[in-house]
Amino acid sequence: MSENHNLYAALPDTELAEHFRNADSTLRNEAAVLDRVIRHVLATEGRVSNKSIILCLIMALETAASDAEADVLRKTLEIVVGYTPDDA
Repeated sequence: MSENHNLYAALPDTELAEHFRNADSTLRNEAAVLDRVIRHVLATEGRVSNKSIILCLIMALETAASDAEADVLRKTLEIVVGYTPDDA
């Protein structure tokens, strides 16, 4: 799990990072999704932003293979959006 904690350091939003660092097992699936998304974004873009995470989650949601997968992606997306400040 400490590897995931280090991965969350790439997140620009420290509150979002702390939310997942302190998450219990109820967010295990969402944390796994976020881990994969962060790794993907880092590999393709070199840095992570909330916008890039949101876009990646939306693309994954559009191609989800099952309702269960879509539910996990949707919940992860809701959490990320909830921690993303509105444009002023």
